[in-house]
Amino acid sequence: MAKDIKIPTIPPMWPPVKRDYPVTPRENLMLALNHKKPYWMPDYYKSSQMFLSSIARDAPIERDRDAVDWFGVEYKFSAMQGSNTPMGNVLNDITEWEEKIKWPDLKQFDWASDGARLERDESLALYMRMSNGPFERLHALEGFEQALIDLITEPEAVRAFLERLVDFKIELFNCIRDHVPLDYIVAADDWGTARAPFFSTETFEKTILEPTKRFVKAVQARGTKFIAHCCGVIEPFVPYMVEEIGFDGIEIQTTLNDVAAILEKYGDRITVNYAVKAELVHDPDTTEEQIRSYVRGIVDNYGAHVVPGSGVMINCTSSFENIYYAMEDEVYTYSRSCYEGLHK
Repeated sequence: MAKDIKIPTIPPMWPPVKRDYPVTPRENLMLALNHKKPYWMPDYYKSSQMFLSSIARDAPIERDRDAVDWFGVEYKFSAMQGSNTPMGNVLNDITEWEEKIKWPDLKQFDWASDGARLERDESLALYMRMSNGPFERLHALEGFEQALIDLITEPEAVRAFLERLVDFKIELFNCIRDHVPLDYIVAADDWGTARAPFFSTETFEKTILEPTKRFVKAVQARGTKFIAHCCGVIEPFVPYMVEEIGFDGIEIQTTLNDVAAILEKYGDRITVNYAVKAELVHDPDTTEEQIRSYVRGIVDNYGAHVVPGSGVMINCTSSFENIYYAMEDEVYTYSRSCYEGLHK
């Protein structure tokens, strides 16, 4: 019988470790996002400070209750899930978008005051999350099945809507970026299931590719890196991600995609976040030596000393304090020793 392991939706945030670094965590992470050799394997989120806008409702700010976003999409909370889910209640199909979608007037908001709330920690890279990318916004508005149908039966209408959506997302990004010196954003748009992509590369080319590319280029034009959060089996899209769209980094499910193959071909052009095994880091029976051995395996296989470019980033996380700090220590000390010759 499989072990029953409780995997939290939002894991605990353990206090950061204080140590003397050769460069700041921000500088080290930005080396990786520029596809250069870092001094140690970056602990992605622990190297970063998040800015959360008090204004933007492209997705609900509240995730622990029922909520509504700027477009009138209702989100229903599930205690079991630990978050809320869009209900697809705005459109019957995509041909209604010009009639029914009401675009928020972003000029009405005080973005300067929103940005002034930030208490900056210069040792950390500054980022924000932008949820509901092109495909996610489509199915949030009309439901998942209808979105998949419309991608195939109404590609011109979908493409027209996504182009208008990207205009809005670029404007929203710029409203915030004018007042917040973001080092990078993480923009979410899931393209796959645990078995295969949601849609073919041909459908992707007709609808999602070009609007996404334009969004990325607009963000990068402001000196901000673009990391794509993209769940599922997405390997067929990796050539587009690198060669056409030009993502700086990707946050993917490493148990579903061949990270070694991606790094071998594209490691000097894109930085991959390596997601640790949830069933290991949240298992109360995992020992500190097991987690240290696991971390050494990641460094040995995907570190900057053995692959092109920066090697992977990692996100240290655990439900348990001792496991978290063993993981954090091993990532830093072991990768630091392995990377030592890269900066002589």
